Amino acid sequence: MDTTTNRTGGTQGRTPRGPARRTWRDRAWWNRPRTVVVGAVLTGAVVFLVGTLAGVDPQVRAGSGTLEVTISLVIATSLTAALGGWGVRALLLRRPDGGRTAWLVLSGAVLLVSLLGPLGAENAGATVLLLLEHLAVGGVIMVGLSGAEPRGARAA
Repeated sequence: MDTTTNRTGGTQGRTPRGPARRTWRDRAWWNRPRTVVVGAVLTGAVVFLVGTLAGVDPQVRAGSGTLEVTISLVIATSLTAALGGWGVRALLLRRPDGGRTAWLVLSGAVLLVSLLGPLGAENAGATVLLLLEHLAVGGVIMVGLSGAEPRGARAA
């Protein structure tokens, strides 16, 4: 511990030597998990609303019928994906190296697999809208949660 000396020769207080530990709270606001979750949901909603305002009717073939993609379905799916990503990222942060590479590989693979869903859309416009939706939400989750540091990491 370092101490500082005041003019009269006394010590003022103790300050810790070395950099402090960084936590999620110390991260920039866009890298905090709650912000990433909210950002993913808002991104999904905005992309969906812009697409539907442009006249796209997003329907996907499901079984023997079609499924109408609604704003509530987009919000629920984006929220589920973001919360699931947060949970997986939290588990990977327990690794000694922080699991950043594992996170990027795993989240990238999940994003690629999720892009198969929009290929079942009823028309080309719906396919493009849903592909953009998946890329936007997945990108927010993937990049937003990649900036996390392991618990014992120290600031530079």
